[in-house]
Amino acid sequence: MYPIRCIIVDIAGTVIDPEYPNVVAVTPEKSKSHIGKHGLAELEDGWTVKITLDDGNIIYGYECWWIPEEELENEWNT
Repeated sequence: MYPIRCIIVDIAGTVIDPEYPNVVAVTPEKSKSHIGKHGLAELEDGWTVKITLDDGNIIYGYECWWIPEEELENEWNT
């Protein structure tokens, strides 16, 4: 799966688990300025996801919500 092209997304207010509809996602403050940016997600140390954005910034998977680029492409094609 890794490395994989990805996009930083904003999912604030999205229900994370349908069994708990009152629990919603929050977009981390650190990632807000990067929403919509594309980058390369790579696995480091066996579990940490490092995302090198196309603009050179680096953000880690635990600091943001992200999806593979292909997921966004699939949404546009359905």
